[in-house]
Amino acid sequence: MRIALARSARWARLAALLAIAPLPGRADAPCAEDAARLCPGIPASGGQLWACLWQNQLQLSSACVANLQRVQRRASEFSADCGADVYRFCPAVQRGQGRILQCLAAHLGRRELSTNCEEAVVTAIERLQEFTDACSSDAASLCEGVEPGHGRLVVCLRAQSAKLSSRCRKAVNP
Repeated sequence: MRIALARSARWARLAALLAIAPLPGRADAPCAEDAARLCPGIPASGGQLWACLWQNQLQLSSACVANLQRVQRRASEFSADCGADVYRFCPAVQRGQGRILQCLAAHLGRRELSTNCEEAVVTAIERLQEFTDACSSDAASLCEGVEPGHGRLVVCLRAQSAKLSSRCRKAVNP
């Protein structure tokens, strides 16, 4: 129980610090040019940018297509691992900004989540912690004034890849 509370608190700090949106809502670096060209003015929030890119997939760069497929695969894997648990524990939780992950994290260590979901949530939280540890200083110095949420900080960092610390560059462009 104590471990679950510590993990949940850690997730809350991570979400507050970086306000990272779920992967499908972000304009990742491989897709930034495609998004600007094919989806100008469409916000990354609420999956609108994701939908626009998929509608235009025949016009996307190969790097963007590969990135979207990787993101879709990860989302599908997480959904397969945690779909039933999301339905059971988080049915009224609004999607976006890590709220589903935060909801599931509140159930860690209680033997309530399926084994696969528990492992997927722990892995996701660990990856977010690695990202935070690697990039919080870079975000503070390079993205000052960027409003957190909807992946804006991640997009800002990726747009300045050449200026990032090597550790952050690896975390931002896995």
